[in-house]
Amino acid sequence: MDLIKTLITNVVDSGFNDLPHDVITITKMGILDAIGALIAGANAQGCKEIVDIVKEWGGKEESTVMIYGGKIPAHNAALANAVMARALEIDDAIDKGMHMSSSLVPVGFAIGEKAGGISGKDFLTAIALGTDIAARISKATLDYHGFDPTLACGIFGTTACASKLLGLDKVKMENAMGLAFNESSGSFQSNIDGTLSVRLNQGLAACEGIMSAIFADRGITGVKNVLNGPFGYFHLFSNDQKNLHYLEEDLGKKFYGIYTIFKRWPSCGGTLPAVDATLELKEQYNITPDDIEHITVRISEFCYSVCKDFKPEENPAVDAQFSHRYVIANVLLRGRPKIEHFTDEYIKDKEIRKLIDKIEPEEDITRDCNTRLLETDVEMKLKDGRLLTKKLNVMKGHPENPVTEDEIVAKFRDTLYFAKSKGIGWNKDPEKIIDAVKNIEDIDDIREIVSLLTF
Repeated sequence: MDLIKTLITNVVDSGFNDLPHDVITITKMGILDAIGALIAGANAQGCKEIVDIVKEWGGKEESTVMIYGGKIPAHNAALANAVMARALEIDDAIDKGMHMSSSLVPVGFAIGEKAGGISGKDFLTAIALGTDIAARISKATLDYHGFDPTLACGIFGTTACASKLLGLDKVKMENAMGLAFNESSGSFQSNIDGTLSVRLNQGLAACEGIMSAIFADRGITGVKNVLNGPFGYFHLFSNDQKNLHYLEEDLGKKFYGIYTIFKRWPSCGGTLPAVDATLELKEQYNITPDDIEHITVRISEFCYSVCKDFKPEENPAVDAQFSHRYVIANVLLRGRPKIEHFTDEYIKDKEIRKLIDKIEPEEDITRDCNTRLLETDVEMKLKDGRLLTKKLNVMKGHPENPVTEDEIVAKFRDTLYFAKSKGIGWNKDPEKIIDAVKNIEDIDDIREIVSLLTF
């Protein structure tokens, strides 16, 4: 039997009361984090264009386009909202580069409206279960060889979330997962090339998850042997390299959302240990840009391949978000990273270019993506002859070095401050959103939160 069936049974049979307290807490943190990212990212490059496109398509008025307002079919609303939530690269992630909350939260809102209202408990449960199934499959995947797990694997999470909220039974959910498998795609070449398709992948994961659930609900059948078939997921996306232990480990008791990484800084998760290490050295030794002769940043093979260079072209923000050279230079020049540091004005600063050429990423092929993915060494050679080094296995925000609920709330307020500074015309009370998410299990209709996220 294909283990996708076991995972689906867990999704169908689990409810809010099955969620451990820590999972409820982390899921709430992810929901608030995604909402903040969505608001702040509303007018980032490509977002308004996506909104205009889905509105031009029109269709049945089911679900809200956040910030901009207006209702369109649920799958297209989720697409646009997820693109906004990913645009600033401040949303949460899970090891090997899979971003979940910024797809799952838009899916939950879109289906909640399409269904005519769902409870906060059901909303949170579907997101927690969607995260769990996607994270388990991703953890079991040992060799992505260039596929972007946000879409290649994350689509199983969004499909589970949408299917759960639509009330699909096991047979229909199996078909939904089989249909989702045929939509699995996405390449990290988007990140390397600095294209807006990085953000679009997030929207496609949300959109196609909803579509897979709707098709299955209407009787469209999908692949049966999704994971272990001769041309199944692990064969196509992982060269048949897999560890099935992760699919069944304490299933229904342990939820893999506990492995969520919450970002403090607005760049690719693979760059964040280098940011923290550089920041520690800068603050400890009062380092200035003029002190630097050369910097070497030693990173895993995976991180080196995805985010190593800095050649700002069509989409400077994406180039900066995925560049070790840029994020290190930014810390040296400006200190603690801010969202605005990844806008054109800052990216094109001539002082950054002077530092960029002094920073050299190096690949360590012994640091594989399953055991030492984020391990990073920053080595600073100063003009006065000193050699300063800092090694980090993980960054602050990783489950091994977690942030607190209060830190996520503070980050949320910061994202809204940025949104206001960029003229995003959203003027609702942020404290109402914070309170609503903190007490989401008491909300009878999730549309109460939706009403806070539009004009």
